[in-house]
Amino acid sequence: MIKEYKVNTAEPMDGGVELGTAQILPTKINKWTKVKSFLFKEIKIELTPYQQKVFKEVHDFWHQDITWKKVKDFLLQDIEITL
Repeated sequence: MIKEYKVNTAEPMDGGVELGTAQILPTKINKWTKVKSFLFKEIKIELTPYQQKVFKEVHDFWHQDITWKKVKDFLLQDIEITL
């Protein structure tokens, strides 16, 4: 059985910083914390309509269904040589 503990958010804990209704406790900043915060920060990219179209076409190309029939048809297609 899971026990549920209620925390009084009306008063911040000693050394804590109150942010809205949640409290953030101070953490020790070391090299790993700095590396982790750098590697895992949120990145937001906004694309133009043309870039969105190209991105969708590339995505559709890489995620298309490939069957053995399509591979066979591609490998055994007639080749026309003109000189």
